Parts: sequence; structure tokens; C-alpha cells
Amino acid sequence: MQEPDVAAGAEGGTKRHKVAVIVYSNVTTEAPSRAYRAVGFVAELLAHGDDVALIFDGGGSATLAAVLSRKHDLHKAYTAAAPALRGVCGYCAGAYGVADALKAAAVPFLVDDRGHASLRGLLDEGRQIVTF
Repeated sequence: MQEPDVAAGAEGGTKRHKVAVIVYSNVTTEAPSRAYRAVGFVAELLAHGDDVALIFDGGGSATLAAVLSRKHDLHKAYTAAAPALRGVCGYCAGAYGVADALKAAAVPFLVDDRGHASLRGLLDEGRQIVTF
């Protein structure tokens, strides 16, 4: 198992993780607990200085469109994770009918694997992949 990069911290050195968190959970059709836990985990990683990429894929594209609204219950939790946003699967944003809303919000569309977000590319970056 490869050790995470070490970054200097207040304690003299802390382990730094490279993680990709992928949200497949669709809050428009299921309970929001998985999406809430995903953005909470991303916020925790960011707070510890870890290198994290947040990606919304599949039904998660509808989740991203929903939580961008200030009126959504998860909006505040999402804002803590937003600095890690890498983007949304381009194909899935269209399939779930949220492409226009996400384009209007200037969300990057990830299309490097036949129109989808590339998971292999995340492995090439040395990232651990965690899905919700």
C-alpha cells in the first residue's frame, strides 16, 4: 500500500491524503443522508489539508443541481465542500435534465471518458476513490 504524501503541518508533519469523493446519490429521489455524509467527509478532508476532488456522477448530478440552491437543506453543508468541486459528469448532467442549470452555475463538465467523468484518470492521479 502506498503511503500518502507528507505535508508539513503545525505538528511538524501530517499525513496528507489524495482522495476523490464521488457522489452518485440523488437527493431528489432518495434520502439525503448519503449526500450529506459525502459533503461532510469532503469538508473534513479539506479542514485537514488533504488533496480532495469532489465529483458528482449519475444521479449525483441532480443532487448537485439541487444543493446549489440556497433554499436546499444541504446547501450550507455543500458550501463547506465546494472548494473541492472538480465537476459533474457531462453525460449524466444531460441524462438527468440538469445540464442547463449546472452550466448556468459555471460547474465544470467532466467528459474525458466517452462523455463521462474518467475514474481511471483519478487513479492515475494517485487518488483513493470513495463513493457515496
